[in-house]
Amino acid sequence: MMAPGHQVVGFTFGVGALALIPQFEVMTERPYQTILFFVFVLFGSLLPDIDTPASKLGHKFWRGLMTIFTIAFLCYLFAPHYLNTYRDELKVFVMLLLPVLIMIRGHRKMTHSLLFVSLLVGYCLILEQTLQIPWFYLGGMVVGVVSHLFGDFITKQGIPLVYPLSRKYIQFFFTFRTGSNTERMLVYSLVLWNVWFLTSTVF
Repeated sequence: MMAPGHQVVGFTFGVGALALIPQFEVMTERPYQTILFFVFVLFGSLLPDIDTPASKLGHKFWRGLMTIFTIAFLCYLFAPHYLNTYRDELKVFVMLLLPVLIMIRGHRKMTHSLLFVSLLVGYCLILEQTLQIPWFYLGGMVVGVVSHLFGDFITKQGIPLVYPLSRKYIQFFFTFRTGSNTERMLVYSLVLWNVWFLTSTVF
């Protein structure tokens, strides 16, 4: 599924989470929390494709990573005192980045499996404790990741759902080709449904 499709599916999953999961109900009373929740959802809806530089998120991630490493290397050579000043911040950055680098091993492999979702949930629990990030934001990111896996699960290629136990790609019984007219029709239908649901709920 293409990036815009993943974001629409992710948004739909986010709406469903707010409507169906009791732990997320508190956010409906605070608009800014709802907005941040959907920011995390949309980020999560693209996160599994970070394993390929050609993807929308992967391109920005690798370009940003190279920029940061270049700046850090120049600081090490010409201004090492800056690295000492921001030592704690660098530790947090490495803690956030290291698991991502470990899990990246090719497109639609580790990041498109149930194992990735399980590890992400555990990682989010660690972030909640260490960085005091509210769980419902991190939960939004998990919702987005699950929506991404579902979006690719219904494509012809499928996903390696139980990787690394099996490298077999599994598909839904109804599938379509990525970027096809069927995908576009599905995305447009979800957009219309979201508009209808939100307007009928709010008004």
